[in-house]
Amino acid sequence: MTGESQIFDESLKENKIVFPEPFFLSDDKKTIMGETLFQQILFLDYRDTEAGSNPREYNGLQKANLHILASLLKDYKNMFRFLHSGIIISVVNAIISEDRRVIEYDHCCLTNGNQTRFIILILVVLKLLFKNKQPKSVSRNKLGSFLAKVFSGYPNAENVVPFLRESKIRQMINHLLNNRKHLKAFQKIDLKDFVGTRIRIHINIIDEIRNDLEDELDEYSAGSLIAQANNDTQAVKADDIFATTHKKELVAKVFTHFISKCGSEVKIEYRLGEIAERVNKVHILALLRPVVATGLITKEKEIFRLTNQRNPIYNLFEKLIKKDKSEETINVVSRLIPLLYRIRTDHVKPVLDQHKRELIRKYKEKAIQGDLEDSVIAKEVNELSEDDSKLEKLIKRSLSYNVEHILPVLIFRIRNLIVEKENSDELDLNVNADKLDDLLGGLTEVIYERYVAEKLKGVRLSLTTMVRSYDFYTVGTEAYTAFKRTCHLEESDFISKHRFIVE
Repeated sequence: MTGESQIFDESLKENKIVFPEPFFLSDDKKTIMGETLFQQILFLDYRDTEAGSNPREYNGLQKANLHILASLLKDYKNMFRFLHSGIIISVVNAIISEDRRVIEYDHCCLTNGNQTRFIILILVVLKLLFKNKQPKSVSRNKLGSFLAKVFSGYPNAENVVPFLRESKIRQMINHLLNNRKHLKAFQKIDLKDFVGTRIRIHINIIDEIRNDLEDELDEYSAGSLIAQANNDTQAVKADDIFATTHKKELVAKVFTHFISKCGSEVKIEYRLGEIAERVNKVHILALLRPVVATGLITKEKEIFRLTNQRNPIYNLFEKLIKKDKSEETINVVSRLIPLLYRIRTDHVKPVLDQHKRELIRKYKEKAIQGDLEDSVIAKEVNELSEDDSKLEKLIKRSLSYNVEHILPVLIFRIRNLIVEKENSDELDLNVNADKLDDLLGGLTEVIYERYVAEKLKGVRLSLTTMVRSYDFYTVGTEAYTAFKRTCHLEESDFISKHRFIVE
């Protein structure tokens, strides 16, 4: 611990919560209620612990959080704990001291009160950064080095500090600078008094709770269930709930082949933003969505409807995971994911990047020659005809794409080329290696060109509606047929043979 950050007293220990006065312990030993200090809750884990996972991230200074902040700044010493309900945590393998003033545990999850904790922690950070002076903007690099230095060595700080986003801290600074009353109150905070302020805490002892449950839930599932229930009335993202509830099944079944084959190169992000460091990562949606385009688990018409969807994709895979007799299909899904990801990263994205550059030149020439008069950007083209730089920016913007719109159409087109490799559990495309780039690159270009043409023509309803239409999914049919005949490609019945429709 650094000298600058000696603001916490020695009671702050790893996997331990200390109470200033004896707490209440229910007769069945399932519940502890009492008051602890701010410093005791600052680094409580909340993400994917053995005691569960909280699906709700700190969401910044929205309305409810502004009320919490206002209460803290108005009177954190006295009234704050009476105006707010405090926090709720779940613990595994709890050891309770005889005087009921200390609880030790193996695993902990802050299941409710994460917003309060992060607001308190951000105020602590700002007091350490600026003392009693007026706060000002701080660069991401400076903030990162400061946090690493100040909180180095504090128990479990590494589980929370990486999620002190620069954007959220900047938001707090801007709020204080724009609210003179709150700024004055912030400057008057005595940091040692602040971290020694009381807050109410409710502790669920998961081991004891599980003993009386009819369902055989493990500690993680029971803790996550409690966290989700506590957050059901809050603004929780669907991907947070899905990943929190099903992460163990996703790791053990759905993504097992991807982790085995690609895990050393790319990390899976189960909840958006959970991987704070700069590493190669992929969000679960980018892995799940392409599977739908194969038609393996949906009716044909559902493939189109689900393009670029979020919640319906989670609902679909949640049903698959819960369905009886779906083990074989889940295994096929798991084997498909590395193949589809490889198609995305090795073929589709590079081709889109390169072909966009080619199309920019092509459409810029069209603009100069007056061949875009029937497009939706015709008026802007005419206005910018004398400004080459701004005209190019307009063309670039008009040719932008969403890979989630284009990849599914490609997968849909080539799905009957998916085969099992001999003497292996891997899946591949039944295309000679020397022809693979031509096939995937050519089809990607055709789909992208149609996508751009539709955008410039002015889609009748919306771009989203267009990419979820049957017509858009027919793009590339002729090119694929011609390629199939020229290269004598043999289609397989692998997908149709393993179809398992999830209703």
